[in-house]
Amino acid sequence: MNRTGRRKTRNRKHKQLIRIVLAISILLMIVLITAYTVQILDNQTTAMAKSDVEMVKVENKAGADVSKAQTAKVTKTVSKPTTSSENTYKADNLLKDDSTTTDYKITVYETAKSFYSNERVNVRSGAGTEFERLGVIKRDTKMTVLGQTDNGWYQVSFKDEVGYIKMDYLQEKEPGVEYIFAGDSRTVQMSRAVKKGEYQWIAKVGEGYSFFSNEAVPQIDAYVGDGSVIIINYGVNDLYNADKYINLINKKIDTWISAGATVYYAAVTPVGNYPTITNTDIESFNAAMRKGLDSRVGWLDGYSFLQNNGFSTGDGLHYNDATYQSLYTYYVNQVAAAKETA
Repeated sequence: MNRTGRRKTRNRKHKQLIRIVLAISILLMIVLITAYTVQILDNQTTAMAKSDVEMVKVENKAGADVSKAQTAKVTKTVSKPTTSSENTYKADNLLKDDSTTTDYKITVYETAKSFYSNERVNVRSGAGTEFERLGVIKRDTKMTVLGQTDNGWYQVSFKDEVGYIKMDYLQEKEPGVEYIFAGDSRTVQMSRAVKKGEYQWIAKVGEGYSFFSNEAVPQIDAYVGDGSVIIINYGVNDLYNADKYINLINKKIDTWISAGATVYYAAVTPVGNYPTITNTDIESFNAAMRKGLDSRVGWLDGYSFLQNNGFSTGDGLHYNDATYQSLYTYYVNQVAAAKETA
């Protein structure tokens, strides 16, 4: 009986020891798991912090053929591209600029250059559309250019900062007035309807060839420049002068193109019930103009556009604002389409 009692006591002590060892093992496992979890979280935090860091390595190339220019290798890791500016103003310019490269080299000019913007365009903090927009410049803004990147951007000075503009939208030659409209009373009324004050409107009520040759042409010569678009719209007051318009425009076309302009003749548009002018006469004038003008003069067929889309006129000759706005939009869309296919 005494032996049996001693055996039971030993068994109880053995079981208690096992429980202690098991408890210690579980505690150690919890400690190890906790330490491992903390390490993973720490690694993730470090990785996230690194994603916002810009690393700039500057390498000086001695004896390079770039007239002592400095070349910088710029690498930027972007965790999420900046898109807020795209929502309010799509430029660089507007939809054309799809460059998103964040790896580029900068060639800094030994002497800064002066360039001009040929469109309204964004200035960005880096050479790509995913970089922050620093601001917007208007057409014909003079910019100080510091250098250029190998992915198609100019480095510029902008409001005491360094910015970037896509090369397509800066040029060394100062651009002329973007749009030059020359015409009669219909052009006068279109200018009021569309309210484009930055364009040049050379127009006078009741005028025709005499005004065009003596006053409009000299003014066009004064305002025309690189990138200008000239839109001429005369004839409704003197449909018998088609040959004179053809001869003068063909004589001037070389001068205007040499200045960097593109030239369009806008067809005389239709009339309603007007006592002295018929659409038959207008169609004959338009046919003669289109046949006789130099092939480098573009043709804007506003006549067909309004006949197909409708127009509103109070006196049979002049239109309401909505018609002028529609006709203006047709003109600029046709010019834009021609630029795309050129």
